[in-house]
Amino acid sequence: MQAIPVKVKNVNVYPYIDWNGGGVGPVILPVIEGASGTYAVGTLLMSVFYNLDLDVQSQKPKLGIHQRYVAIGETEDGTPFTTPWMYCTNAGSQPEFGRTITLNKQDSEAINVGSLPSYITLGPLTDITVTQLFPPPAIGERLLIENGSGNIIATRTGTPHEMGVEVIGGNRFGKLTAGLKNIIITGKNKEGKTVTLGNLTCLNPNEPTIFLRQFGFTS
Repeated sequence: MQAIPVKVKNVNVYPYIDWNGGGVGPVILPVIEGASGTYAVGTLLMSVFYNLDLDVQSQKPKLGIHQRYVAIGETEDGTPFTTPWMYCTNAGSQPEFGRTITLNKQDSEAINVGSLPSYITLGPLTDITVTQLFPPPAIGERLLIENGSGNIIATRTGTPHEMGVEVIGGNRFGKLTAGLKNIIITGKNKEGKTVTLGNLTCLNPNEPTIFLRQFGFTS
């Protein structure tokens, strides 16, 4: 289903904290208050895509690229909505947030790291940024590739087909190895919209570099 952006207002954005300490949890203050923009939900195969684009010209929010946030607001007719946690994909005066959730995973259908499956391209990407998120309890990420180009890809076989990204060129930082996990990738599609895929694994560190979302994980 093609995502249709819906205008939203009175949007507050909060840092997302996975609270496991018991009790009511810490007090979280919003990093964005009373913003307006658009919110879209779409599907492709077994994946659900969430995208929130805001305009905060009068605010200077302290956002972190690829950090997690959750938003609460209203549609134009006053209907309240709450997003799932999403990654920040643009931390400027018009911040963007996105997340892809893949449904019905089966651990027994895992892709073998280092064995590159046959895949097809679904569409081009530009301005690709690749980072690796530090596993909990650490906070933050390390930059792997910046200003790359490539394609959104999907495996030719599988139920469902696995999606990922093929990256060509760009500025590279550090060493990429097959099996590197917790990868998140952001890029622009041919319409200029930001696309984000998370929980990817590097299957081929050479060029083109291949990242796929392995079975048994969601993002």
